[in-house]
Amino acid sequence: MKRIHNLYILLIAAAALYSCGKPDYENKEFFKQEAYIISAESTSATEREIADVQVHTFVDTLKYLNEQYDSDTIIDNKTFMAEIKFKVGIGGSLPAAQNIRLVVGFDHETLEDFNILKNTNKAIPAATAYTSNIPWDDKEEGFVVDIPKGASSSSLIFTVPVERDKMAQYENYAFPLKIVRAENVPLSRQYTGFMIAGLLVNKDKTVNWSGLPIPKIPTGRYRSVQLMGNPGENSPDGRPRRYKYITPMSITDDPLLNDKYMIWGSSAWSFEVFGFHGAGWMYNKLSLIDRNFGVYRMEPILPGNTDFPYYTFQYSTTQVASEENFYDPRLKTLTLRYKNVIGQDYTDVLTFESADLALDPVRTAQYLEPQSWEQVRSKGFKYWLPL
Repeated sequence: MKRIHNLYILLIAAAALYSCGKPDYENKEFFKQEAYIISAESTSATEREIADVQVHTFVDTLKYLNEQYDSDTIIDNKTFMAEIKFKVGIGGSLPAAQNIRLVVGFDHETLEDFNILKNTNKAIPAATAYTSNIPWDDKEEGFVVDIPKGASSSSLIFTVPVERDKMAQYENYAFPLKIVRAENVPLSRQYTGFMIAGLLVNKDKTVNWSGLPIPKIPTGRYRSVQLMGNPGENSPDGRPRRYKYITPMSITDDPLLNDKYMIWGSSAWSFEVFGFHGAGWMYNKLSLIDRNFGVYRMEPILPGNTDFPYYTFQYSTTQVASEENFYDPRLKTLTLRYKNVIGQDYTDVLTFESADLALDPVRTAQYLEPQSWEQVRSKGFKYWLPL
């Protein structure tokens, strides 16, 4: 009985301690406040560097002027203001209870280590190559970031004027920063440094038809840069195959098939030699997807597509669609982007040569080589063919 009585007293004491202790933890900050820095590009607090940030693309415009498709190329020479943003603040669950002053400087040691490990030549740009929302303080040897009472962080932003004729130099820009001093708050043990290394700038091209009708892609045979660059595989009987063929999917006014084509031949392989390959036919579908800019989508026929008798060539990998394909009506050239063909991306340029669609079959015909368009039809292809 005495043991039960003692146990009862202990339970009452424990409950009293719990009830008394609970208010001491209510509304209190759980995480310790420490000064830290992070990049706006970062997706992880533990990440401490980001390399090769894409900051801008200069886009030239090929503008067609008249119905003869004379054109001008408008060069994009505008200076772009790229912003490299860092967030400097205090950790913890509560805002600053008083004004906090942090000094952020350049971390030359971390940059030197980065260059040694990566075998690069990144460098902090000259002060004349950028501006910042917080000026450099010579006396403090850094950027003085103030976090006012009631706030948790402030931004440190570097603005870099990106000029086209200096594109190459931005790749070597680096902004290695570290918090060197802090007032009224301790420094974080792990998160006081962050580096952005390498600003990537590139260029691209687009087309403006200026309201002119998109010209139809001519039906016929096209000389292929890719086929001519692969003669070993495209000349089994000593005659080099250098043509791809383009046919419309319909020659009638069919809303579902207008501006849709077939390209006979795939990447670096001729339809005349490898057309019926066991890993897939050598063909792709081409569809106009942007009438204003003359952009075409090229896509492989995938397994299970009942509109076609066989899928597009797949060896090791499956080709994926591309949407960076353009037809130049003045030069009668078609630029095609093949993606993920045996794990590689290729660009082919087709130049219209003739409306003649006659195939030139291999003289020692095997099961791979189409002998005629009638043979293609007999295998189940149901769209327009030059029969």
